[in-house]
Amino acid sequence: MRFAVAVVSAPGYAHSAAFAEVAEGLHCALLALGYDCILTDRLDLIDRCTIVLGSNLLDRFGIEPPTNSILYNLEQVDSDSGWMTPALLETFRRYPVWDYSEVNIERLAAWGVPRPVHVPIGYVPQLARIAPGPEDVDVLFYGSMNDRRFAVLEELRARGFRVESIFGIYGADRDAWIARSKIVINIHYFQAKVFEIVRVSYLLANKRAVVSERSADLAQERGLESGVAFAEYDGLVDRCVELLGDEKARRELAERGHRIFSARSQAEILKPILPAGPD
Repeated sequence: MRFAVAVVSAPGYAHSAAFAEVAEGLHCALLALGYDCILTDRLDLIDRCTIVLGSNLLDRFGIEPPTNSILYNLEQVDSDSGWMTPALLETFRRYPVWDYSEVNIERLAAWGVPRPVHVPIGYVPQLARIAPGPEDVDVLFYGSMNDRRFAVLEELRARGFRVESIFGIYGADRDAWIARSKIVINIHYFQAKVFEIVRVSYLLANKRAVVSERSADLAQERGLESGVAFAEYDGLVDRCVELLGDEKARRELAERGHRIFSARSQAEILKPILPAGPD
């Protein structure tokens, strides 16, 4: 079987790049397994099985994926999310669907979507590429902002720390901010509290210290417990302060996170759900 990995994109829409590292990881894993695979932005390749990321954008941009597509959902499934539209759910009913989160899978099934295949996000060595450097930022947050996220960042600033928040910055520019930061913090946007492994996986692959709000996905948290500094929402600031005052603990956390995540081979995750072998 021949594959393509494609992120739904459109001119002038920068945020498709949020899925770039997951797409690259899938592509590298498929190549490692011996499959013919290309990384592309085309959604008209009828001679390949296209793994589509960013399916939440299909209806917005009026795009219909090829009939031989797999839709890999990377969005949180929550009734408060503007992405979980009737049009998207109907699209999910017409194509095979993968999902990174077991919590998402249960919610989609409850909404009448045939149960997606659980495909966790794994490690490929090609994504370990952020070179360490001087760390002049105490805490970095990247992603869209809302009140609950803003409140945590403002409390850290009030305690005298340098806190940076960036949005719409991807690729090398975002990586430069990550390299400068002692801690990267993960705070849920929705009350659904699906763990943002799409964001956190790249940080762990690059040996960064991560503080994260606890999530609804307890099974996933247990697997990362010693490599991510989890805290309830009200304890996030204190957890950051604790680690900012202990460089050794911060470095050890980053090392453990990398060790745990790098053992989760994306190729080994894909192997049992793909055809027996490349053509």
